[in-house]
Amino acid sequence: MPYIETYILPQTSILKIYSEKDEVIVDPDYQRNGDIWGLEKRQLLIDSILNEYDIPKIYFHKLSKEERLKKGKEYAIIDGRQRLETIWKFIDGDFTLADDFQYLKDPKIKPGGFTYSDLAKNYPKLKIKFDSISLPIVSITTDDLELIEDMFSRLNEAVPLNSAEKRNAYGGAMSRLISKISLHKFFKENINFSNKRYQHKEAAAKIIFLIHSLTTGKKRIVDTKKIYLDDFVKTHKSTTDKELEYLRKESTSILNEMSNIFIKKDPLLKAQGTLPVYFLLIRDYRSLNKLNKFSRNMLIQFKNNLEKNRKKAETNIRTAEFDLLEYDRLSQQGTNDASSITTRLEILKSYLKL
Repeated sequence: MPYIETYILPQTSILKIYSEKDEVIVDPDYQRNGDIWGLEKRQLLIDSILNEYDIPKIYFHKLSKEERLKKGKEYAIIDGRQRLETIWKFIDGDFTLADDFQYLKDPKIKPGGFTYSDLAKNYPKLKIKFDSISLPIVSITTDDLELIEDMFSRLNEAVPLNSAEKRNAYGGAMSRLISKISLHKFFKENINFSNKRYQHKEAAAKIIFLIHSLTTGKKRIVDTKKIYLDDFVKTHKSTTDKELEYLRKESTSILNEMSNIFIKKDPLLKAQGTLPVYFLLIRDYRSLNKLNKFSRNMLIQFKNNLEKNRKKAETNIRTAEFDLLEYDRLSQQGTNDASSITTRLEILKSYLKL
């Protein structure tokens, strides 16, 4: 039976937690790609601590004995990463107090613009007070990562984890492969949609799933909906990295080609739903040894024809090409359906005379 236990962590002075920061994993798999705090937000947190304002609790996941031995860490942060890293950065001298900082207990003390080391030199008592303040840290013990995911979701203002964020926490060889592929140059440079909530991993999962289905699975294009991607990652949780090497090689090889075809932050790659179609198109061109006859400009011309056809349909639908209207329609709805991916790919290949 899954279980979860919580307790207040004792002896959590700022200086003690700082001295033990190497024992804390700050970016476990279930973390979101959170916004990086700006200087003002960091300064406000240190201001709040020095002036003894209440700050939100920080949540740690107490790792199992096996994980502690394997990773050499004691805890992983569930919630509160930005707060902890801000405190550590202040101690490391990465930023100063705000210039207009006011110490409410004694207005005569004016440490505005001071670094942590400046506090030690000019106001040692204030620095000691900062060091000795106890952080509100709650430790969580559980052997079920899904409970951690659920807690993380609830703590983040009840904003549920999206599919990619949940899938990222499953662990296993497939999850690692998806993470690795999502870091490819193509995703870093060419893609033009956000990665704030692991959208690149979502896209990577879809293309890996499609390759698997076309080569070792059902030998056809399949739905790339959440339920199938989740099952795909879970099913391969115990698979070895070596067994998935063919998927890594195939994905990487095609993405290498795509990196050379598309430009940086390509306007053609603004929609996640279009990516599987382009990926499969390039894969087909490569398998037919016709990549030398393909260019990005061909996709631009196709896009221009879609727009022209759309305008024709607005004036007189009888003069418009049905296939292009269908491509438009399928690009707006049901983009994860196998039928949508297949039909759009066939329309595009027909237009390009492949």
